[in-house]
Amino acid sequence: MLDEKLYTVADVAQVTGMTSRTIRNYLKDGTLTGQKIGVQWRFTEDEIKKLFSRQMPGQSSPLQIVRGFLGEQDRKESAFCALLDFPGISEMEGLELYRNLQEQSREGISSMSYEYHDQGQLLRIAISGDTEAVMSLLEQIKAGMKSA
Repeated sequence: MLDEKLYTVADVAQVTGMTSRTIRNYLKDGTLTGQKIGVQWRFTEDEIKKLFSRQMPGQSSPLQIVRGFLGEQDRKESAFCALLDFPGISEMEGLELYRNLQEQSREGISSMSYEYHDQGQLLRIAISGDTEAVMSLLEQIKAGMKSA
């Protein structure tokens, strides 16, 4: 425990792309647990993992994004929906990958979500939006995988 890295509210907010206020609300409602050291909350990696063991709170699941995409009948412009699976990745690596994708996403991405499955260490990401924006993001993912 003494060697275990502790994360602040700001750290968790930065990694997840949420606001500090949202993280504090999760603390208040019990969704997130941590330790208060002095006046600041601190979180272990395990506590953060528990928060995101299924999907990002408040977001649609990848399945819901795909269903919503398929259910849209009044589309005026071309659109694209991608479902990406990354097997054999740790939950923290997956969360970091998702956060990087969020930073790279641009106007035209209408939905992005992830879920993590402990069994098989599978990260699943769904992205939908206008065709050019989604294709551009997929090209960035592809380029990143080649350089890794």
